[in-house]
Amino acid sequence: MPDTLGRLIFEFGARVRLFKNRTVSQSETIGNLTERDLAILEYVYDKGEASFAQIAQHLHMADIPRASTSAISQTITALYADKGLVEKRLNPQDQRQPIITLTEKGRQTVEIMRKVRLELLTIVKASMDLSETEAAIVEQAFARGIQYFDKLLAHETVPHSHN
Repeated sequence: MPDTLGRLIFEFGARVRLFKNRTVSQSETIGNLTERDLAILEYVYDKGEASFAQIAQHLHMADIPRASTSAISQTITALYADKGLVEKRLNPQDQRQPIITLTEKGRQTVEIMRKVRLELLTIVKASMDLSETEAAIVEQAFARGIQYFDKLLAHETVPHSHN
């Protein structure tokens, strides 16, 4: 007997990703940013400021693909020089590690990204048309799934959505 629930989860996830990619690509503000760009911007937004080392550690913990030291440096330089989303300033404790902060444009970009994410989550929830009882069951199932994967990931810090 085929795993109908597994297939449905996979197909639902694929459609949500397609919808998300289409929605994000239509946004002039965030459509040309990579997953790494967005992760850096959101991290600095939440922290207020961050050193290169803190950003690198965060990206490693978040398991962002290809987050080598060189790639992170190139990304921050592009966010600074090409896109005007971050600022660099001297770190008095370690002058080799600049402090990264967001520009106003960078802050607005994160706020737009979070708005798009919230809209997407609202659409996903509405698409399921769940009763209160069904919603409670789905919440419990997702909570158990998160706990399970946290254990599989050896209790490493796993990034959670900021809504």
